[in-house]
Amino acid sequence: MTALMLPQLFDIVPDALLLVDAEGRIIRANGNAERLFGYGDDGLVGLAVEALMPAGARERHLQHRLGYMSSPRVRPMGQSDQVLVGQKVDGQQFPVEIALSPIDTAHGRHYLASVRDISESQRVRQALVRASYDAFIARLGQMALDAGSEQQLVRSLPGMLIDELQADAVALAFPESDGQAMDVRVAGQINGEALRHILSSRWALLEASLPVDRATILDDRQLELLGEAGEGFACGAATLLRDRDQPTGALMVLSTDTRPIQHDILHLIQGVAVLVAAIMQRRRTAEQLAHAQRLDALGQLTGGIAHDFNNLLTIISGSLQLLDDEYAAHQSARDLIAGALHSVARGASLTSKLLAFARRQPLAPQSVKLHQLVHDLGTMLQRILGESFSLTIECHRGLPPAHVDPCQLETALVNVVLNARDALPGNGEILLSVGEQWVRPQEMEELQAGHYIVIRIADRGMGMSASTARRAVEPFFTTKSMGQGSGLGLSMVYGFTRQSRGMLHIDTVHGRGTTVSMYLPVATSLPERVLPPRHRVEGARQTILVVEDDPGVRRVAVSFLQAAGYVTLEACDGVEALAIAKMHPETALVFSDVMLGGAMNGHALASTLREQLPGLAALLTTGHDDAPDVTSDLGHCGTLLRKPYRREDLLVAVQQLIA
Repeated sequence: MTALMLPQLFDIVPDALLLVDAEGRIIRANGNAERLFGYGDDGLVGLAVEALMPAGARERHLQHRLGYMSSPRVRPMGQSDQVLVGQKVDGQQFPVEIALSPIDTAHGRHYLASVRDISESQRVRQALVRASYDAFIARLGQMALDAGSEQQLVRSLPGMLIDELQADAVALAFPESDGQAMDVRVAGQINGEALRHILSSRWALLEASLPVDRATILDDRQLELLGEAGEGFACGAATLLRDRDQPTGALMVLSTDTRPIQHDILHLIQGVAVLVAAIMQRRRTAEQLAHAQRLDALGQLTGGIAHDFNNLLTIISGSLQLLDDEYAAHQSARDLIAGALHSVARGASLTSKLLAFARRQPLAPQSVKLHQLVHDLGTMLQRILGESFSLTIECHRGLPPAHVDPCQLETALVNVVLNARDALPGNGEILLSVGEQWVRPQEMEELQAGHYIVIRIADRGMGMSASTARRAVEPFFTTKSMGQGSGLGLSMVYGFTRQSRGMLHIDTVHGRGTTVSMYLPVATSLPERVLPPRHRVEGARQTILVVEDDPGVRRVAVSFLQAAGYVTLEACDGVEALAIAKMHPETALVFSDVMLGGAMNGHALASTLREQLPGLAALLTTGHDDAPDVTSDLGHCGTLLRKPYRREDLLVAVQQLIA
């Protein structure tokens, strides 16, 4: 009966049919099989069935065939996630489904294989799977947009992935800044605390074993490492979360199923990781922007306060100096005045630091070779630090010069080194190193691309927590005890580096130390040549025009100048000053505040007056200076005198200009 029906079945069945003997050789094939595999009439007969599959799978199939023949049964193959591949006579490969059945004949037991090309149906299944995964990514992205914080998404993501992939466990792990602790979010059959402990001690090992640019299937060693937090994980996949080529965490999907993980699942895991990394980067960018805006607002506030405070200090200082003359014969009064003047000087130092933070202090940048500067400064710093602390300096002579104000740089270095000393427990080593770095476009958000000198001051002291580090450069913020610090040291350094078109970066780990890096631009030209002094107007009682919008400050300046024998004219703004100068062409010098009420500032006034009165000298004063290109203007307009100024400083400056 079977023998009679077999030819009819071979002709009727639309699938490719192969009849194989106990030796694994094809003894009969229908036309569909010959067309499917690309053989001519009877071209399949006599071939080993392994010839119809890729060479790399033949030995494995032989072992499976022998096992099947020892215990034959009706068996469908290739209908699940298992992928079977056939190979045509020309080497082309294609996915197949196979149904096996033993057949007893008069010539012994044979085996019937029904083979079906599933290329189209597999493509449809893959398209459906990919569409589902794409929809999952889109849903995740919408959740990220709608979520109040990225933490909401991070908390729900592991459970969502378990539902989508039918996995047994999903984990998101983020190393803390110190690299010794982990923030772990898990779902499924895994112990979060155990995983946190494993990754906290072996994060570097796992990180080094994962590719930097894709999701990958975990090997036996990695599964064994993670298996300590779960039960019987047979397969898994993982990928790193990255931010600017730096790993910020890892996403892991684990399963107890032995079925291999498909490429589409790896693609989904990688897509989710990229999305999560982008969301976290968005949050960090928002935090950095908010921090920069807060510092800018603080800068505007402190800059305004410092300007007004300097005007007050100028009035107080000037009045005290005039009183000092009046009470020259009263020693007790002079002692009181001296104490008050000392407090004025301390107030002026305070406002100077505030102006540095606000980036409104006048700078005189020039081309500075740092080798000699840091070594000379190091000698002085070592004396200040004392024998309990050692200062090591690394700076070779071949570095290019920096474009920076050398005096302000020295002040900044002193502030940072003393901060490092205070962070050490009574003794220790401080390293001051100077190098250079080329910054690529978009490599650092706060820094333009270009060539920079990088000065680093490192200590192994107590370090700072993340919350403290975020506030480290805010004015008046300090972790020191009352009376041991003003909280303005790093604020001044921050403002100085930003005003110098550089950047301040603080890398700190609580309990392990801090490294403060100052990025300063490399000089692009040689130091400017000092010009010879201009011709000055001479006279026994020269006339000086005092322009100041604060009446108290103006009164002090006029008193100083009149006491020295000068004739003074007074104006409260630029318009009045121009009118007065027009009526007094004998004016030898204009002494003006930079910040004047009205549309004209001191620089513009001095330039206009010099056109009106050729040979006029100019002396400017300021509590801070917001005018652009201050240093370039000074060479044209005159000299700058900082408030609060002493009488001697004012008179010396005037004498130098109109002697």
